[in-house]
Amino acid sequence: MYDLVIIGGGPAGVAAGVYAARKRIKTLYLTDSFGGQSLLSPEIQNWIGIVTMTGLEMAEKVEQHLRTYAEDVVEIKTGERVSKIEKINKIFKVITAKGESFETKALILA
Repeated sequence: MYDLVIIGGGPAGVAAGVYAARKRIKTLYLTDSFGGQSLLSPEIQNWIGIVTMTGLEMAEKVEQHLRTYAEDVVEIKTGERVSKIEKINKIFKVITAKGESFETKALILA
């Protein structure tokens, strides 16, 4: 049982993961890959503090940021696609395309 499951490897999901780690919330982080939609961008010019970078560079930076804070509180699973989410009473059941199943009290789709 996790306190939180975060689904999505873009900047919003990574930010949620970093904040969960800082608050020491037992979290499972599921993503197919890091970077989200930005992976398709040959050049990103609107990221504060960075003049320009590629989508791939951004993906690497956000992944590194999350892994730096994750330590022992955020379990990261990459290459995972979620195929189904069920809510049973107050618990969410997250099922991946690989058939794995996880239960959580809270869920963030990002």
